[in-house]
Amino acid sequence: MELVSVIVPVYKVENYLERCVHSIQNQTYKHLEIILVDDGSPDNCGKICDEFAENDKRIRVIHKINGGLSEARNFGIDVAEGKYIVFVDSDDWIDPDMIELLLRIREMHNADIVECSYRNVYKDKIIEETYCRGEIVIGDSVFALKGMLDWKYFKPVAWNKLYKREVLGDIRYPKGKLHEDEFTTYKYFYNAKKMAYVDVSKYNYDRTREDSITGKKFQASNLDACWAFRERVDFFENHNINQLQEKMNNIYCWYVAESIYKCYCYDIKDKKVDELLSQIKRDILYFGNKKVKDEYLNDLRMINKNGIKYYGKYRQQRINE
Repeated sequence: MELVSVIVPVYKVENYLERCVHSIQNQTYKHLEIILVDDGSPDNCGKICDEFAENDKRIRVIHKINGGLSEARNFGIDVAEGKYIVFVDSDDWIDPDMIELLLRIREMHNADIVECSYRNVYKDKIIEETYCRGEIVIGDSVFALKGMLDWKYFKPVAWNKLYKREVLGDIRYPKGKLHEDEFTTYKYFYNAKKMAYVDVSKYNYDRTREDSITGKKFQASNLDACWAFRERVDFFENHNINQLQEKMNNIYCWYVAESIYKCYCYDIKDKKVDELLSQIKRDILYFGNKKVKDEYLNDLRMINKNGIKYYGKYRQQRINE
């Protein structure tokens, strides 16, 4: 049996941690290395992690100074000994057979990355991310990247996947960035020769926490996703992924305009906004001779020429019509 390393970054989740760890301990596939990375959590998480380790030899605990989710994941990757890697966020939990299922599909199709669907768990309802029809979809890296851009078969999130260790290579999550998986997962996809997706939910994504990243309203740190998408534009061009270049250009330009509009709606004034405005000025020149929808590029030109306030009012008027 091959060893699977399950990496769990831990920070201020004392009310959720036991549910998460229990779901990993109770996997039908038992040959696990469970790495709990206590990212300097100020609550009782560190103590809870140590108690788990005392009672389960498969559990390793790393206590470190707080450095954020990316750094915690990176610590886990660097010490992991498994042939395969799985990430689980500490406020989420997984179904008992998730790892066994992903491993079985990996072996059937010799896939480098295997992904399942997930449930969005709210306080009053559960919403399946997909139809959960049980189909298995196989593709190469470009196929997976297209699915990611379409938000279809393969998602950019880190946590509903089994990775062959080699596809991670020396690629690590960017420290201090929100949307850290948007900067990273597509590079793992690119490294994979074959990928498999199974359309059943085995991961439970907790959306009940108001203090979580997804529970907060739009803020300046959310602009990090703009930089992640901009990096993808360059990555696709530099790696000659020509069949997806236009789609990536459109996604980036659209997302930047949407983000600027949200900055207007929430009256966000921050150096990241100023940096994005400077990037827009450069992008207008860059995309001038690239394949991109005129309407998206014209939005960027309007922002650059007239500013956030004018563009925000224009967008609001367009919505009201």
